[in-house]
Amino acid sequence: MTAILQVKDLKVHFQTDDGLVKAVDGVSFEIEAGKTLGIVGESGSGKSVTSLAIMGLHKGSRAAVSGEILIDGVDVNQATEAEVNKLRGKSMAMIFQDSLAALHPFFKVGDQIAEAYQVHNKVSKKAAQQVAVEMLGRVGIPNPTQRMEDFPHQFSGGMRQRVMIAMSLSCNPKLLIADEPTTALDVTVQAQILDLLRDLQREFGSSILMITHDLGVVAEIADDVLLMYAGKAIERGTVRELLKTPEHPYAWGLLTSIPKLTGATDSELLAIPGTPPSLITLPSGCSFSPRCSYKNRSKVDCESAMPELAGVKSNSSHLVSCHLSETDRVAIFKSEIAPKL
Repeated sequence: MTAILQVKDLKVHFQTDDGLVKAVDGVSFEIEAGKTLGIVGESGSGKSVTSLAIMGLHKGSRAAVSGEILIDGVDVNQATEAEVNKLRGKSMAMIFQDSLAALHPFFKVGDQIAEAYQVHNKVSKKAAQQVAVEMLGRVGIPNPTQRMEDFPHQFSGGMRQRVMIAMSLSCNPKLLIADEPTTALDVTVQAQILDLLRDLQREFGSSILMITHDLGVVAEIADDVLLMYAGKAIERGTVRELLKTPEHPYAWGLLTSIPKLTGATDSELLAIPGTPPSLITLPSGCSFSPRCSYKNRSKVDCESAMPELAGVKSNSSHLVSCHLSETDRVAIFKSEIAPKL
């Protein structure tokens, strides 16, 4: 299938008074038409910085961005601001994490959607407002003709996210980037938003890049998963591979730290020991080695040598960055990790 988005060796570095912050450091991936890729990781792993780079939103900032970001044959990193503006809306669009901050508080939601549509389509204001009404209806907002006259603060959190989705999809983009779209929403509203995204993806045929820290969201909506840690991609595979047969110790830690609904109520909650490293002073070897409980079983010194992202021998499309041998990883997962899941 055709790749809608290709990211090759993306690096986003920020020069600060304390030193160079390597927020994203050599990440590569692609998304095929109509597919959903979930990027997962803890806060500070580089997920949102990656999405902002794809949208070209680091231009004019202190960020040093390198590598290739190809969409519609255009390299976002090499394009001018005017060229990137043409890509936004029709080729790519973004649902931001905080819908209340993303929407202008002084303008009606219908006018904001209509304006976004008019930027990329030469139509009258009346025609654009009709598109706004139609899109509000398609994302499940009742009485869209009346609600388009309301301001953002008059909507609940879930309804504001629906407004953001309506605005993002108004120009039928090929790629929709969703940055933590269910954050701060209750569980039932989260499920409604994910169902909506899935239904609209089938209707519009858009590819989705889902940025999240929630493995439940990934399991619900993603086709493939990219696991990030300390600015690097450390595992890539299908959602089934990452959730059923994960290869990286960090993935094991994430899965075993999810609270269970069954079992003893006084059982101890499992957590990954330690904290993520500083992006200014990264470990010389594997970034996860200071927190890894299995590094002593590796035949390579994890604290001095950086592992490459390479294919698992049994499945070349499943990639992992770990010094442990595949035999050891399989044995550890079966005997020590799987019983905890």
